[in-house]
Amino acid sequence: MKSFLLTVSTGFIVTLQPGAAFAAASTAEPPTPGTLDAHVRKEVLDELARQLESRYAIEGTAKKLADLVRSKQKSNAYKKITSAPELGRALTNDLAAVAHDKHLRVYYSFTPIPKAPSGPPPAEFASLVRKLNGMIPRVEVLDGNVGYMRVNGVPPVDMARPSVVAAFAFLHNTDALIIDNRGNGGGDPETVALYNSYLSEGKPYVVNTFHWREGNRVVEFKTTDLGDLSYGAHKPVFVLTSPATFSGGEELSYDLQVLKRAVIVGEVSGGGANPGGPVPLGHQFAVNMPSGQAVNPVTGTSWEGVGVKPDVAVPSAAALGKVHALAIERLTAEASDPASRSELNAIAMKLETIEEAKSGHAVRIANQDLLGTYALQSGPGATVTILDNQGHLTQHTDGFPDAALTFFAGNRYTPEGLAVGYATSFRMKDGKVELLLEVPFGPPTIRSKQ
Repeated sequence: MKSFLLTVSTGFIVTLQPGAAFAAASTAEPPTPGTLDAHVRKEVLDELARQLESRYAIEGTAKKLADLVRSKQKSNAYKKITSAPELGRALTNDLAAVAHDKHLRVYYSFTPIPKAPSGPPPAEFASLVRKLNGMIPRVEVLDGNVGYMRVNGVPPVDMARPSVVAAFAFLHNTDALIIDNRGNGGGDPETVALYNSYLSEGKPYVVNTFHWREGNRVVEFKTTDLGDLSYGAHKPVFVLTSPATFSGGEELSYDLQVLKRAVIVGEVSGGGANPGGPVPLGHQFAVNMPSGQAVNPVTGTSWEGVGVKPDVAVPSAAALGKVHALAIERLTAEASDPASRSELNAIAMKLETIEEAKSGHAVRIANQDLLGTYALQSGPGATVTILDNQGHLTQHTDGFPDAALTFFAGNRYTPEGLAVGYATSFRMKDGKVELLLEVPFGPPTIRSKQ
């Protein structure tokens, strides 16, 4: 049975077995945590050792894990722990020291855990996924016709499909795509396959396999031929990752990287690939038990324990600005006409001045050097003149009222009295000052000082 882990931002870790099981454990402890006695502690440890030995994904490691629990029990290592949640944390940490498996965790639930949970996820979970828009909280078109999609999880495919379909429909006509996986905590491999389907064309192919210990079963996850609905197999795609990218979020990144369908930008991801699900231990304890291994059909391995390594390493907090610049650089290199290249160059300058302003390390160009008249680098258009008005910069643009320039940061200024979206930036290039005029109703334009 397929299962997966989905972490959402509501304080819950939700482990699902679609069509078979559901369990949820709050990560937030109430004021009065569960208490333990020697009898409960022994029964939980006995059951944990038994379940690890019989179910854990890697048989050799399973024996070591079970032996560890029994050894700890024999030495009374947990004797002083009287808080149930604390015992769960201690066991999780001890198991991690042997298996290094971030999916393997012991937890205590403040509500009873069914011994044999069955049926689909409850209506409350479906409602939560709907309110979170299938874990796609943001979709937009960035400067340069670059699509942006933030993906915070990959919920069960039937719940996720409407949001995934809508997101790709909205971004269908963009020229490049950024998938922001920095907060993607995982979920359903069928949903990962759906994302892969939108970024491919033609005959379905296998993107991932699960090799289950029980029965030596192998389950394949394939793309679907979406025809004209597909985003396509050729437009540039970039994926952002962080240490918080985990499980199914990592699979989406890994699949696209292995197939050379996307450039991965950011930091190394969390490193959890082994699939599994909740196993009750009694007394409201459970273990999220990895009982299979993910095996990529191309590499023959996975990201387990090592994470997905970015093609372009950059701190995840700064990754969006970097990846947008990379996308513009790629589109500029592929542009076939001068007008498109000119527009993309202006967008690149905008991104450059924004990043300089954010960094706080930009060398500010002196007011005196900014004074003068600026004309478009190619073709006709309004000239812009920067004037000195009693020590303050004023911008005169043909056909517009003069506007005082208020310094913002770096070499960026805000024209006073104009609507949001107007900005004026400067840079020194090849010994000549250039001016970037940004307006809310069209692309920015570069003008050179005459």
